[in-house]
Amino acid sequence: MSYFYSLPTTGAMSFVDFLQNVGPYSTEISDATAQRGRLRTVLKDLKRDSQETRDYRHILNTIEDYLPYLVSILNCLESGDLTLKKNIETSWRSTLSDHIIHTGSNAPRIVCGGIYYELIFVLMTYAYAWSMQSHDILKTVQEGSSSPTQYNKAADALNIAASVFHFIAYDVIPKWRQSPENRPVETIKELPAALSKMALADAQYIAINKALLAGQVSKSLVAKLYIGVAGEYEMAYGLISSIAGAQEVSTDLKKYIYDGVQFYKAMGKKFLAMDANDNQKMGEAVGFMRECKADLRSIQHSSLAKPHLRKSAVAGRALKEEESVSELLQRYTMINDTVAYQSIPSRQDLQRIIPNGRGVLQMKKYQLPPPKFGPAHEEESNANYARSGAYY
Repeated sequence: MSYFYSLPTTGAMSFVDFLQNVGPYSTEISDATAQRGRLRTVLKDLKRDSQETRDYRHILNTIEDYLPYLVSILNCLESGDLTLKKNIETSWRSTLSDHIIHTGSNAPRIVCGGIYYELIFVLMTYAYAWSMQSHDILKTVQEGSSSPTQYNKAADALNIAASVFHFIAYDVIPKWRQSPENRPVETIKELPAALSKMALADAQYIAINKALLAGQVSKSLVAKLYIGVAGEYEMAYGLISSIAGAQEVSTDLKKYIYDGVQFYKAMGKKFLAMDANDNQKMGEAVGFMRECKADLRSIQHSSLAKPHLRKSAVAGRALKEEESVSELLQRYTMINDTVAYQSIPSRQDLQRIIPNGRGVLQMKKYQLPPPKFGPAHEEESNANYARSGAYY
């Protein structure tokens, strides 16, 4: 399970229009503009493709071709190898704000200045595409392929997305000194930080599914892992809620994360109930399973209560999960009523025995690719040549 992102589009621009002179980098600057043009075209074409035919790997490849040029220009501006005759301005369409609901129109393209604004949105798009790539990989699992390799690939894609979101929040946004008041929500540190936590939690969910498929994991551990996922979602929701003017953040996104908190808490309770059943604690088993069913039902009712919102993908998961939970609750209740005769703990008592969550995945560390040209590129080339043929 991962959030279904809508990728942004961008307006046309030429780097040479903003530079005082291109010095020895005339060809490279031209190539940088061409690579950016390719990305713009791919993103525009994506909007015309059906969901089934979208190729996120092509988008990832296109961004990976463009990023070394963008890094080069950034490095040259900071070193003084390139100077500006006017501030670089680019326009990107905000896809995580509430404009669509409020205005009924397409997302607006927001113009902002600075090379870091460009870098933020290129990397955000890169992280979105990795998340959607994971979504596509998981579809092959749903269509019958339950290979552990596919689970690993899907989890790795989300882990990369998490690391890119984290890099944007803590390494790029703080360097954007010219951030205006009309900045899009995507450029506010807390939003990519929240998306990083959510992506890593989704990767952990895939790891849980893989472990359940193998059948070599205890129910108590699975419960702790689900509780850990819920905790990451809770922190993500807290970060988004802390944004000044958080009402501008997509209501769909906020609801998805909030429903995710409830869903994963419910899954934790389901496995606590199953573990209690294995240990002949039938009162606890019935109590946790009742709480689980109530949480799943609450997610579905919440979606029905807000028909103006797109139905949360989590609500569909909750409906499907409720079927098996109802069967288990009926079975546990019958055993307790006819054999065990144990009292059922109150909600407060059950809450006190819920364990702390656990995680199984470490977030990868993202680094920008090496520059394509400029002083940093030359230093790296010289360093590689100096070490050529060396053995350590």
